[in-house]
Amino acid sequence: MNIWYSTIYKACIIGAMIAFIIGFFTQAETSLGAYISGYSVLIFGISMILIVLLSSVLKTTQNASSFQILFSIMITAGPFILILGIICFILYLLINYRNNIVSGHVSPGYNSFTNIVSVLIFLQLYLVYTNISSDKFQSTGNISKLTSSVIYLLGVVTAICSIILYTILKYFTTDGFTVSN
Repeated sequence: MNIWYSTIYKACIIGAMIAFIIGFFTQAETSLGAYISGYSVLIFGISMILIVLLSSVLKTTQNASSFQILFSIMITAGPFILILGIICFILYLLINYRNNIVSGHVSPGYNSFTNIVSVLIFLQLYLVYTNISSDKFQSTGNISKLTSSVIYLLGVVTAICSIILYTILKYFTTDGFTVSN
């Protein structure tokens, strides 16, 4: 694998982590912009990793049946496909409900679940980054099955939290919360 290719997707992951940290500690439009840019860069980086994983799977399963190839793809690249789907869904939510989020017309649960999703994605990115930086991944293009399973588990929890975010944004839009005397 080319060194510049791996440097680009590692830089995308680090850039997304920095954007998530900025989004976590800021408010309103700055936070939303940081999250949107972080998710956008992360989509690019995860897509690059998926290309590496899929090419290594297709190299190792050239004479296998279609079911074996599909099973191998789901085991190897499945967690990254799940992460990519969740990130695309959350990016859609942020862009679609941008005005309500910036103006504060969301329930307080939105901020809690946004932080939970950010932390879960941050954990997944940490696991991904530590594994793609290993010599095993650099030589074979595969991650360990244990790491893959943990990323799947965190991905399912993140998917549940993102569905809760969707419910909050779709059905619990308010006129803002103010303290009345």
